[in-house]
Amino acid sequence: MRKDQIIKDFLSKAEVPLYVVYRYVKGQPNELKDMRELCLASVEEANQFVALEYLYVNGLYDELNIMLKKTEHASSRWIRKATRFYQMMYERKALRAKQLKPDAPAKYIRIANRIKLEEGDYVSQILRDLLYVYSYFDMHQYGKIGTFHQLLKDNLSRVQDPLLHELLENRLTEVMFNYHWKRNELILSRKYGYKLLKETNNARKKIDIHNMLAQGYLFESYDQAMHHVFVAIELANQIQYERALYGLKNYTLPFIAAYYQRTEGITSEDLAEQAHIALAENDIDTCIRILEGFEELTPFQQYYLGKAKQDKYLLRTAYQRFIEERDDYFYARLPLEALNALDQ
Repeated sequence: MRKDQIIKDFLSKAEVPLYVVYRYVKGQPNELKDMRELCLASVEEANQFVALEYLYVNGLYDELNIMLKKTEHASSRWIRKATRFYQMMYERKALRAKQLKPDAPAKYIRIANRIKLEEGDYVSQILRDLLYVYSYFDMHQYGKIGTFHQLLKDNLSRVQDPLLHELLENRLTEVMFNYHWKRNELILSRKYGYKLLKETNNARKKIDIHNMLAQGYLFESYDQAMHHVFVAIELANQIQYERALYGLKNYTLPFIAAYYQRTEGITSEDLAEQAHIALAENDIDTCIRILEGFEELTPFQQYYLGKAKQDKYLLRTAYQRFIEERDDYFYARLPLEALNALDQ
């Protein structure tokens, strides 16, 4: 049966499973257009689960918002509960152009804790645990991410719809990409990252992955790191993704450039990265003046200040904070590297 006929039948009368239609449109030039239309037209409970996940995973957030207004009043209580989790995930993505993190990730954890889930509602259990993972990532509590891996895998194994399984598995791959990066397990992290780049149609997701891959090459290769930065910037320009452009140009790009002391023509609107650039250019007084004007320092800022002052106490404290507060074994290498340099 021809793809056009299947889509026509789906929209007019016999709502076949979305995974059946997906086999015909996957990888085609009009995949997103066709699937967008089919997702919004879906009525059957199984298809609505798939529709919500497809729209979210592929970055079709306007359509997801439309779908959420439809499913929040669904007759199925399982769909209504799933809708609550997707609503919070949607809110995480609806940020201002210069806002890099959601305002209150702890709020999402509290709300999720209050949602009572039924035995057998494996999809909502997965969505809840993914929301926990995203919230802990936003709160820089990276060590907690790993505690959900086995739960997610176990519940995913019980999802029978092949398309829903594929989409949720893609999300689990992303979780492991981030988790292994923060554990400083870069071979594993990159394996998951490049797998995601190959499989996703979501341009925003590709930008995020290139951004994190760029940071993952910080200690190994300026050229590799900057390659991923500029690919991410190019993609963000193509889709006019202002928030990503702001983050890449004001954080990732100057951060990597300053680390390698290759800062000619590099600027940032962020004060901490201005201090980092000053440090790279040996303008120690400016670096210290900026950072000592802050009421509190993040571990990164404490590292910048410790390096500027050649202060081992500040560097050791920054190292301990990366490990103890964030479980960030990757970026803990920064103050450790600076300490080793002072000891030589």
